[in-house]
Amino acid sequence: MKKYILLTLAAAALTSCTEDMMDRINQDHGNPPLETVNGKLQITDAIVSTAFNVSGDYAFYSSVYNEQLFGTANNQFKNAEMRQISETAGSTTFNNSWNSVYGNLMNLKVILEKCEEGGLNEGMNDLRGMASLMSALNWGLLTDMHGDIPCSEALGGGSLKQPKLDTQKEVYEKIFGLIDSAIADFETAIAEGQDNVGLQDVLYGGDCEAWLAAAHAVKARYKLHMALRDANAAAEALAEAQAAVAAGFYGMVFTGYEGSDISMNPYAAFQYSRDYLANSTTMRDLLADRNDPRQGIYINYYWQGEAVPDASGKLPEPLCGTPGNLAEATASGGELDAPKWLSYSKDWYPMYPAASTHILSLSEVYFIIAEVQARQGADCAAALTSAVEAAFADASAFGSVGMSAADYVTSLSARIAADPLKEVMVQKYIAQGRDEQAETFNDLRRCKAMGKVCVEMTNPLNTQSGQNRLPLRMPYGNSGVSSNVNVRQAYGDGMYVFTDPVWIFGGDR
Repeated sequence: MKKYILLTLAAAALTSCTEDMMDRINQDHGNPPLETVNGKLQITDAIVSTAFNVSGDYAFYSSVYNEQLFGTANNQFKNAEMRQISETAGSTTFNNSWNSVYGNLMNLKVILEKCEEGGLNEGMNDLRGMASLMSALNWGLLTDMHGDIPCSEALGGGSLKQPKLDTQKEVYEKIFGLIDSAIADFETAIAEGQDNVGLQDVLYGGDCEAWLAAAHAVKARYKLHMALRDANAAAEALAEAQAAVAAGFYGMVFTGYEGSDISMNPYAAFQYSRDYLANSTTMRDLLADRNDPRQGIYINYYWQGEAVPDASGKLPEPLCGTPGNLAEATASGGELDAPKWLSYSKDWYPMYPAASTHILSLSEVYFIIAEVQARQGADCAAALTSAVEAAFADASAFGSVGMSAADYVTSLSARIAADPLKEVMVQKYIAQGRDEQAETFNDLRRCKAMGKVCVEMTNPLNTQSGQNRLPLRMPYGNSGVSSNVNVRQAYGDGMYVFTDPVWIFGGDR
């Protein structure tokens, strides 16, 4: 009997050992479950992903729609340049970005859950503030580009596979709630001297005072977006922007690119692999008309690797793509072909692999102040000078500006006197021509909705057969259209992108 008992115990032990072993075998030790990872390690990825999302496809396509850059090389950005419906309204166009932003939001949701009572990061107000502010930025990017989106029922995984679409008004309420929560958390973290994240924070190195200033800057941006819908929003945007400056805001700028083939900023990586973007005559003309000292930085040329001077030593004029020009947009090929003149030079700013990425720039905050002051009829010259000074400082990383911001703004005095709001928005358009084009897309739509076009678009294909073909928003991602009936119904045939503005800019969804 003892023999059988021992055998039974041995078998049970063997079975238990085997089950334990199988449990270990079935775990991915290289990629542990999110719930087991410290949230301060996750925030690094969330910040990097946000930097890529704001300066990736949304910015690339916006740059073509805004005419800050020119789409060429006979591929998808040529199609965007020519306003082809399959590109501008297709659900596949922004599918990668759609998925990436939602993936980032899922990561941020897990961090926030870990910061709650009983969570792995309970009591870490600094970490929770960072995750809240990053969440606000990602929700803002999605809704600004797409309008109504899955939000309150999103990020549920398999528990809710058909999340409803929240109205943009509801999403904006969530955004402001997240920002206000972040401000409160940073204030608490500062008061308690918290530094739980340290160098895992690749924006500010755990500096909560810098994060607090950034939270005010982010709130200023989204309050300004609401100016058409809320009579108090512009004044609130001004107050938040001034609070950001007073708190020492110096920009939300990601600088973690090594400049190597495997670590370069999104624009450089895109141009390095595709050569799909080029100089635009719209940007060139705005710069030339103002004798802008940044012309050699924003507008450049390429000819067998070097600019070739003529007999007198004069360099050739930079060649630029004319919005809507089919021949220039379809050109592609070797060194002697037109696209290489149009696409880039080794000194053109998108070709700097280690260039920083703006999540929200210092110049944007000063431009917000200047715009609201101009709309109020107040003197905006000082704020505009500060905005241009910040933009010059950024541009100087790519070449010599050779002029002070004060002197440049003085040279624009007649334009400013004649139409201060227009000149503020033109200067913001120029400054954001490096990697902030998604925000320019917001500005152009917002200003038009508020009754004033400050930068004229010249692409003749924006209107075809009497129909608008300049997108008023970006189409939903294909993963949402194909798997969620609510998104599919909202998408329809995709033509709504030409007819329906997003709610904050005058539409109804």
